[in-house]
Amino acid sequence: MRIALNCLVNSSVPTAKFFAVRGIKESVIASYSLLGVANALALRDELFQLALTNSRSFESFVLDSLCWVIAVITKRAWIDTPEERRSEFTQILCEDIVGHNTPCIGMITATYLIDEVSGGSKCSQFRLPWEFHYACKTTFENTHMLRLFEAALKVIHRQLQRSAEMQHMPPSGSHTIAYERRSALHIADRVLGWAFTSSDESTVIAASFGQSKGGSGAASARNGGQHSSSRDSDNLDDGDSSGLAIFEHDLQNRTPLFPQNWQSLLLNGEVLTMFFSVYEATLSDQMHAYFSPGSSHLALQCLVQISGIRGKDIFAATASKGGDTLRAEFARVIMRNQLQMIRHVCSMDLVSEGSEDMVVATKQMVRRFIETQLEEPSSTVVANQQLHSLAFLVIGVPEAHEYFGEVSKFICMLLNAAAGILRSDMLQRIDDDFGDVDNYFVMQAFDELASAWSTVINEIREWEYLEDAALNVEPSAGGDRSDADKQVSNHSVLSSFTHFLVTTAYLIRSEYIQLRMLMCEDSVSSSGSRAESLSLDQGLLAKDYVVYEDQLQFFALLARLDVRTSLDRLYENLCSRCNALQEEFRALEASASEGTYARSGDGFNQHTVDLLHEQTQWIVLMIGFTLCDSGTSERVLIPKPVLEYSATCSSLEQDLVVQCIMTMLKTLEFELASPLPSHSAYGSPLLVETLFWTLQRIAPVYFLLDRSDYRNVSASIVTAFGGSADGGNGAAIINGILDLVKRTFDLWSAEEDVLQMCVSGLRTLAQRAAIAREVTTSPQFAPLMQYFTSNITRFPEAIHGSIIEALALLACHSSAANHERCFADLKSLILRSFSQVVHTGSFMARHQDARLVNQLLGGLDMMDGLLSAANFRNMEAVFALFFEVQPLFEQLLTVYACGEEVPRQVVQAMESAARYLDISSLPDDEHMLRFSHCFRELLQRYQKSSTNRSTLLHSDTDIESLSEIRSLISAMSHLVHNEMGFAPDEVSPSIAKAVSEDFGETEVFGLYCIYVTADPSQLLAPNVLRIHIQLLSEMVQYRLLSLVRWLPTEIWARVMDTLLAGIDHGIYD
Repeated sequence: MRIALNCLVNSSVPTAKFFAVRGIKESVIASYSLLGVANALALRDELFQLALTNSRSFESFVLDSLCWVIAVITKRAWIDTPEERRSEFTQILCEDIVGHNTPCIGMITATYLIDEVSGGSKCSQFRLPWEFHYACKTTFENTHMLRLFEAALKVIHRQLQRSAEMQHMPPSGSHTIAYERRSALHIADRVLGWAFTSSDESTVIAASFGQSKGGSGAASARNGGQHSSSRDSDNLDDGDSSGLAIFEHDLQNRTPLFPQNWQSLLLNGEVLTMFFSVYEATLSDQMHAYFSPGSSHLALQCLVQISGIRGKDIFAATASKGGDTLRAEFARVIMRNQLQMIRHVCSMDLVSEGSEDMVVATKQMVRRFIETQLEEPSSTVVANQQLHSLAFLVIGVPEAHEYFGEVSKFICMLLNAAAGILRSDMLQRIDDDFGDVDNYFVMQAFDELASAWSTVINEIREWEYLEDAALNVEPSAGGDRSDADKQVSNHSVLSSFTHFLVTTAYLIRSEYIQLRMLMCEDSVSSSGSRAESLSLDQGLLAKDYVVYEDQLQFFALLARLDVRTSLDRLYENLCSRCNALQEEFRALEASASEGTYARSGDGFNQHTVDLLHEQTQWIVLMIGFTLCDSGTSERVLIPKPVLEYSATCSSLEQDLVVQCIMTMLKTLEFELASPLPSHSAYGSPLLVETLFWTLQRIAPVYFLLDRSDYRNVSASIVTAFGGSADGGNGAAIINGILDLVKRTFDLWSAEEDVLQMCVSGLRTLAQRAAIAREVTTSPQFAPLMQYFTSNITRFPEAIHGSIIEALALLACHSSAANHERCFADLKSLILRSFSQVVHTGSFMARHQDARLVNQLLGGLDMMDGLLSAANFRNMEAVFALFFEVQPLFEQLLTVYACGEEVPRQVVQAMESAARYLDISSLPDDEHMLRFSHCFRELLQRYQKSSTNRSTLLHSDTDIESLSEIRSLISAMSHLVHNEMGFAPDEVSPSIAKAVSEDFGETEVFGLYCIYVTADPSQLLAPNVLRIHIQLLSEMVQYRLLSLVRWLPTEIWARVMDTLLAGIDHGIYD
């Protein structure tokens, strides 16, 4: 160590000095126990003085490393150092920070010290227990970090005072100010992003690998799915409860919870204003060489953090002020300063150079402030009720109305700027650089502000609910009159703010509709030139209702603030474009009848029709999102604002809810009318698909609605869509939809997306028993069933399984005789598709024929669809069919041992069998054992056949092979769920011990099969690793004895390697 120190002092070679410093660091960490705390601190002080003495002679990278080593030694000795020595060193750093030294050794050292003590990724490896790092953090953050933060604020304040003189100073002086400001911002940024330790025992501490005491149960319980969910959205990676958990986890990370002793700094109005001032000053800083990122980015990060200050500790009441008073004062300062930034941005040309930084900074601060403040509960109580968080801001902060008004103007300005881009010459450059306007920073800023504004609208609804509940409560005798007056006053404030939101919602909706119509024009005009570049985006990921779901949900929230006005605008736009479409088609028919195609030949009609189709599609999407919400796990009802508006309509013709739905049905009927075969090119499969998607969203909510679900139901909705018992016309509409489905398959038999959406709509109709019964009793159902079973080969193989699933689910709601007949037809279709083919004498000679393989794949997909439709009504019959086709599956695995598609489809069918077939429904142990043996025999055959294609499938980039591995893992996981029923031990309460042990052997063999058929690199792919770790955790929890008994030793080693890889992986779960 002394040799390295001597080299550092006397060497003239910078590289030698650098490695000498690194050697000192490694030596201190390795031999600290021999060195002792006294010698370590003496060495640190000596290095610190050496840095001060040679701050201008040492190279920057040597000086930087030296300060880092000082911080490392300080942390290593921190626990053993007396508090007096700690405070003494902290004071030395603070004095050097405010001492105008350049370069500032105290500033650099303090930055590294904060990084080391934080315990994050920037912390050095000490090879010490976690408790050491935690103890360092708790003792450092309480007092020492606060003093360093205060010293950095003094530097920032001093530089702001000198900023007025910068224009009169030489460039070197300006660079000095920029350097000091940026160095101080480094400290402020790290402190404001600090993860404080908590005394709350229910809080999970980072790196403790524990669960909160109030945490949820096993993660596997999230995936106990129901068969009614769509096959297309089936994904073991997704869980309904994970989204909120991830959001809360993100909120905890991005918004620190500061202790109460930080109030004097963080709630100081001058300090808060200073951060806004320093951001404006940093925009002129041009030197970014010494520290990265630039000072403007650091200042922005600090602004975003202070805009999100929250927590009961930082806003705890003091001797002179209450907690709500402190919070109101803080919100007032933030609003005032953000108002200045918003007004400045709104006065700029948003497409000019340099505007992007200001727009990004403003929208991040606004979103952080609004979302954080609306999460904070108020301690004020009015009429024995806690004041709502939004009510607290609107009532307690005078600038609130002005602030929210400017935010709404900002949102409208962003939409207007995007529309201006579409009309300007900038569009081509933006398309080349960003893909389209939606990816430009203007629309990205709109998306973030829309999220914040959605929070405001949701909170106003909750506020309204609480106020209505309070007004319905009778005041107690002798109650405080002032509380009643406050309650009336709060209600008037609520009415005023609601009116403000309604007004701003109209402006934002108008700008958004105008922008979308312009985007449709741009999309149609440039569709030819972009066809090649956008070819990769024309799949499911490019569907507008998926890509723009957040924007459309925001539009729906705005529309429901004033349903009458919003639906009136949308209905007017829908009718005008539908009428224009009909006029165009009538003109085409007239020209065709005259034998001329002059207008259609020049391309004018095609462009006009395409534009009308595109705009109509977007209007339909807006209506669909406005009229109802999406939902798969729970029953979706008509939104309250929509229902209240419909109830006020005096007649069916005046109810725009009914008229919008009926117009969409008429539009769909018109699109499928096919006036002339020569004009089929003018139809829009995208519009047809969107209309079916909207009907899929609307039908379970509005058709044959259950009046018991609503307190007051609209008479016009009941008349238009209710059941016959209520005098409604719902049955006739359902008959019409079935006819539209058949016409769609006739007209668009090659459009897979359109047909898939039709079938998805049929599955949706099966989710509600009342609608499904109406479908099966309809005179259209039997012909539709016959149509599908007779013509299924005309349609793409990818939808065969979905068709069978939809028909099977609907048939379960028919009478016993009809259900038996329908199931027999489906079974005959499946067996005819691949069973009879396998049993023909020429099968082995023709088994590589492409048409025969496609027929087998179609049959396997149909079997998969029938398994997915298994429920209590048809479970026995589906089990019998599975037992019947199991030998055929084995034969296919043997014959196509060198293939890929057929084995993959067999594994998919096995996954569906494990997931949807309820083992507990089998009549006796013999049938249960038979199912276990069938499954194990399939696994054994698959394992043998997979050895012939290891070189073909084992590829990290082979998406199909990864899909096969995922299906196999999912099959075993679902088999564990199915058989165990989440029992606390290895014996399921509803299954005999011998049966359970036999299933344990099958499940362990399935795990063995995964390891011997999959390449290790495939099991480490993120999407595979997640469900694989889940399967291992379930096997250890439920099948530990079976694992010990049946799993080979060499596989145990790979299991442990997988668990270690899972621990080290960055997957959130």
